[in-house]
Amino acid sequence: MGGIFMHRLHAVVRHSSDSGRRAGRPRLRVAAVAAAALALAALSACSSAVTGSGSSSTSTTPAATSSAASSAPAAATSGSASATVGVSVVPAGAQADYAHYDLYAKLYPNAYQSFTPPSGKVQYCESTFYLGNTYQQGEVTAYKQMVSQLAAAGKAQSNFIVENSNNNTGTQVSQFQSEIQSGCNVIFLDAGSTTALCPLFTTAIQKNVVVVSLDPVFCNNAITVSFDVYENSYQLAAHLYQAMNYQGNLLYITGVPGVADAATATAAANAAMAGHSGLKIVGNYTGEWTASVAQQATAQWLSSHPGVKVDGIIDEGAMGVAAETALQQAGRPLAKVSLQEGDCQELAFQKQNPSLVPFMTDQAPAPGAYATMDVALRLLAGQQPALDTILYPIPGPTAATFNQWYTPSMTTSSSCFASPKPALPAIASYLGQFFTGGSAVTSFPEPS
Repeated sequence: MGGIFMHRLHAVVRHSSDSGRRAGRPRLRVAAVAAAALALAALSACSSAVTGSGSSSTSTTPAATSSAASSAPAAATSGSASATVGVSVVPAGAQADYAHYDLYAKLYPNAYQSFTPPSGKVQYCESTFYLGNTYQQGEVTAYKQMVSQLAAAGKAQSNFIVENSNNNTGTQVSQFQSEIQSGCNVIFLDAGSTTALCPLFTTAIQKNVVVVSLDPVFCNNAITVSFDVYENSYQLAAHLYQAMNYQGNLLYITGVPGVADAATATAAANAAMAGHSGLKIVGNYTGEWTASVAQQATAQWLSSHPGVKVDGIIDEGAMGVAAETALQQAGRPLAKVSLQEGDCQELAFQKQNPSLVPFMTDQAPAPGAYATMDVALRLLAGQQPALDTILYPIPGPTAATFNQWYTPSMTTSSSCFASPKPALPAIASYLGQFFTGGSAVTSFPEPS
């Protein structure tokens, strides 16, 4: 496996106020694959530092000093629909995973004390700001698979209603309102704004509609189930820089300009670079979280910089393998890169080039969808959450369990994601500690 050590991450997310979301994946690009045998203790153990395989040093996420990180609390406060709560309300077994929550999100109290679960078959819906790539499409597929299983058991309507605003906040507000009024009992939300939907959350809870947001929103009355963009991005960059011995030229491939997650990832990568003057960014351009865009942009940069060596690639998501392909097609040596999608092409690239991938996380769409469905089913069973901001660690494969995710059919041009099955038991075990009362959920549907 070379130098790779795949590590679970903390689960918090930081967004700037009222700016658009990343078009490449929900902020819940949530979930990542993990060994089914991962113990709950491993999930809830604090891990602000990640050590690469074969190295004795650690990469510790610093306190937020960047403008991107420090702007989150003010934004959250301005959009709040109720007072926030402190980390003391978080279950003891999960508090370690909230160590830096205030850099990325706000904690809101349980708003579901008076919630009355619907009788009969549940209508599941989704409101999303984007469906333009395989990640978002994979999320919808996972929801449809789970709803189909619930429908077969007589617990859900067979149709899963999806509304896509195509990055238009006004359209999403209108679509979300329509879903609330037209009979949706559960709405899974990929929010295009941190605050624009807040007034409708109040309407939803008054109508006993469960809203589970995959993105932190800066108000109450919707339950957030999410992970940590900043921590993830920091660790990816820090391990890349360490593998380069803090020397060399970097290509910096960013997400969609102006989107909150892109700003978060950039701030984290910059923070990890602080104090390492031997690192030089020689190319900085957007790949828009899309492989084809990243490959073309990298090819253009290479053609205009024929004598500039590339030693490392900073990938803010779903673009690293595409950049490596451009290097290869240009007759250039491949560079070191940390990968975070955990999709089939990245797993294949790591298998072929283990010495070039110092760090990988696996944030597939299906485990994230599963986490939000888990929470929704608990609420429908009358269980009460400890708070409305649930931040969970991303389980991930280790060097020893890599082949549980990788299959020989995967290639560097594959567009698939690895099976989510190994991650699901650990996620369910972790989330259970946030709920009390109500009826037990006897089984949870699983995406494939």
